[in-house]
Amino acid sequence: MYLKKVVFLVMVVGIAASTAHAAVEYSVGTGDNEAFLTVDFGYEIFDFSYKWEGSDPVSGWTLLDEIADAGALDVDATWYESFQSHLINDLSYGTAAKYDGGTSWGYYTSTDGAAWTSSPVGLDLRQVSDGDWDGWSWGPVDEYWEHLRAPGEPVPEPISLMLLGTGALLIRARRR
Repeated sequence: MYLKKVVFLVMVVGIAASTAHAAVEYSVGTGDNEAFLTVDFGYEIFDFSYKWEGSDPVSGWTLLDEIADAGALDVDATWYESFQSHLINDLSYGTAAKYDGGTSWGYYTSTDGAAWTSSPVGLDLRQVSDGDWDGWSWGPVDEYWEHLRAPGEPVPEPISLMLLGTGALLIRARRR
């Protein structure tokens, strides 16, 4: 009976923790407004935040550019006059590697960092408000160049160890 209680408690804590975002890698700026950026390389996912003053929203480009200028996130972008927007060639952060199944970066937006929608506008036209999330996901595209993989949600690494421990407890309990 004791083992069942322990397994149940570990599972409840694991489920609760898996729904929370991992810690922000670094935060940029000051102010009452805060927006977030998720960069999903396929195997590794990183969150960043940007704070600003005033009631006006900022552009998706401002969010990405300010975060990149202040830290180790590198952005390779090209300005296209005909689109009146930057197009992202590549993103990199530390030793994070893009997974092999990807073909390009997809741009997504969210109000909660969990439910993502492909952005209908370029990042220079995107209006980011307090609490919004922008996400970039490396992944495959379909025949119409629509991205097939939205950003995943970062999960704290201790969850993996907790799940392995729970599995070991269950195996041990079955052998008895």
